[in-house]
Amino acid sequence: MPIKGVGINAHSYRIKGDLDLLEADLAFFEAVGFDYVEIPIHGVDGVIDGELNLKSIKKVKEALRKHHLKATVHCPDPLNLREGDFELNQKVFKSSIEFTSELEAEILVYHAGNFKTSKQVSQHQDLARRKEIKALESLSDFAAERGVQICVENVAGSLEELVRMVREVDRENVGVTYDFGHAFLFYSACGKERGFLESIKKAAPYLKHLHIHDNFGRFTSDFVLDSLTTPYIDRLPFGEGDLHMPPGMGKIPYNKIISLIKGYRGVVMMEIDPRYKDFYQEALTSIKKKFEEKSK
Repeated sequence: MPIKGVGINAHSYRIKGDLDLLEADLAFFEAVGFDYVEIPIHGVDGVIDGELNLKSIKKVKEALRKHHLKATVHCPDPLNLREGDFELNQKVFKSSIEFTSELEAEILVYHAGNFKTSKQVSQHQDLARRKEIKALESLSDFAAERGVQICVENVAGSLEELVRMVREVDRENVGVTYDFGHAFLFYSACGKERGFLESIKKAAPYLKHLHIHDNFGRFTSDFVLDSLTTPYIDRLPFGEGDLHMPPGMGKIPYNKIISLIKGYRGVVMMEIDPRYKDFYQEALTSIKKKFEEKSK
């Protein structure tokens, strides 16, 4: 298998700082056969008030070693280099890089920044974007000294814009985390399945990490916010929003996708809601098989 391995996310809202629960989940992931786990900094209290929580790091490292899992790391979801307290966001980002280095993980995922103040978007969007690019240039140097690859993830925007930003940052250790679930929702909202597949081709040279999960492409007004504010059980009957289902349960055409990224050699990280834990083994087997077939 040319990829480094297949992983599963440790679910931040499930763990909520409970490292005993994290260890129990890691034991389950090991038993299923995953190679990697993505550790959410905000889920394990890895950074508090912008500073590293060394006690958390020690416990997470011990749990990873005990259960023979390698790690990638996810920045706190609200981290935003385009809006809010810029200095504090940079401080949290730097601590996230240090957290990743302490775990001896190579990948740190960062949600691409967004600018929510709608009345001022037309005036300040480009300024906010430029600020994020300058910050990533500086942070990439800090990360490179610690052997950390920053992977910027698409959330509720186009891959074309994300690729343009990564290209402008122009650092070897700043690449793209392609989240197929988020992208499928975005391009479905535009009525462009072809645009979705084309975006994969455009992102391919910059791919450093993958997030794989499934949904029905039924976009809501703000699928990220709705995923947090509208209960899952209220969205699932209608197939709405960012459902984080096992691949094959929704409508994302993974057979087409994998043939477009045959040259990918990184980690394949599945982000599946824990309610589907009984499907983890099936999802792992299926994804490994797909990548093995496409590599031949």
